[in-house]
Amino acid sequence: MMFCPRPRRDRRVGTRAASRQQGATLVEVLVSLLIISLGLLGIAGLAASTFSYNKTAQLRLTGAALASDYADRARLNVFGYDQGNYNIAYDDAVDDAALDPDTLVIDEAIDATAATAVAAFDRNDFMQTVAQRLPQGRVVVVTDPANNRTMDFWLVWQEPTASEGNALALFEAGQRNCPDDLPAADEPLASCMYFKVNL
Repeated sequence: MMFCPRPRRDRRVGTRAASRQQGATLVEVLVSLLIISLGLLGIAGLAASTFSYNKTAQLRLTGAALASDYADRARLNVFGYDQGNYNIAYDDAVDDAALDPDTLVIDEAIDATAATAVAAFDRNDFMQTVAQRLPQGRVVVVTDPANNRTMDFWLVWQEPTASEGNALALFEAGQRNCPDDLPAADEPLASCMYFKVNL
């Protein structure tokens, strides 16, 4: 009997084949990059929405503080409020003469005149503050002395970073919270906030 050695396998061939399968292919890398890119785009969109919501919340807090301040002024001057001197129309302009402290006479002997002067100062100071604190801010205040002394506030503002196309889409969809009887309802870039306060 003759001894025949077995043919030996070349282990290097198997090792070479195994080493080819250990790395990632170019297609796998591209698919991974695509998935990561979509995730990053989603995060960027979420961050932009969060910034927008934070800005809107900040403006609402500012509006609530302004309305509360004006209502506190009316509480201190109830006589002037009952005369209807705390109403503000949309087209009212700030009267700088009423804001001059030299023209404000506090020791006026006639109560109605003193209450009217204080109300005029409060009204003009409030309109000026709204214009300074809200972007292109305007205000409408309707008082109702006969019905539990209530005050209805409409604060109108325009977001300076809003695009005209986006604002126009909201305007056409009726999502700006502006009532139809408010003059700002015809302005596509205007947004409105409503507050009701009981004195």
